[in-house]
Amino acid sequence: MKLRELLLAIDKIAEDKGFSKPYIVGGLTRDKLMGREDDINDVDITTGDETIYYLARHVSNAITGPNITFTVMDDGHSKIKISGFKIDFSSNFNLPHIEDYLVKYGITNPTSMERELYSRDFTCNTSLMTLDLKEIIDPTGLAIEDIKDKIIKTCLSPTLTLGYDNKRIVRAIYLAGKLGFDIDSKSKDWIKRHPQLIANSGADYIEKKFLKGMRYNPEIIISLINELGVGPYLPLMPEITPYLK
Repeated sequence: MKLRELLLAIDKIAEDKGFSKPYIVGGLTRDKLMGREDDINDVDITTGDETIYYLARHVSNAITGPNITFTVMDDGHSKIKISGFKIDFSSNFNLPHIEDYLVKYGITNPTSMERELYSRDFTCNTSLMTLDLKEIIDPTGLAIEDIKDKIIKTCLSPTLTLGYDNKRIVRAIYLAGKLGFDIDSKSKDWIKRHPQLIANSGADYIEKKFLKGMRYNPEIIISLINELGVGPYLPLMPEITPYLK
């Protein structure tokens, strides 16, 4: 089954079962906005509410075969692998007290989709695309502008977004290298004040993401590690450690 056919089948299941409308979110939508769709090997899908859990189950029951696996991960998101291709169904994560934080940003009575999107890591990952691949929407009003400006910026304050999940420090540097972006000044300043928190991500995760980032743009990865002062808190990596200040 081709990707477009698969996505339309998922859309049809959601409609038939009365679930909230599913959208593609994150990397594929971001990459489409950037005009870089050459290497598509995964798709992230969200409904913005708990119906995503039921949709994942129904899709896994509808798509069967010898090279197809369905897994529910520890964080609540589900994953279907089809001969190496991956479909991730959102965990519908909401930052604790997200509604209180959104009020400070002038957003009262947020929709369930807004709660999920603003709980995500970076603005460049918050645009949505319909499963027919025809329409992109930007509910936060931040994604398209920040992609155009080539900037990695947290959806809420860095204290909330990066402080809640320190793995996002690693991901900020990795995405900057992968996309050829810079990290915004507020996030940089926060990381510089808390460089030791990167170690909470775990050595395996840091090594995996940074070595992958090095394949895209080693200059950006090395430069940001040095600028942000996180080098002393990283595991030894022969490909990176000799170049750290």
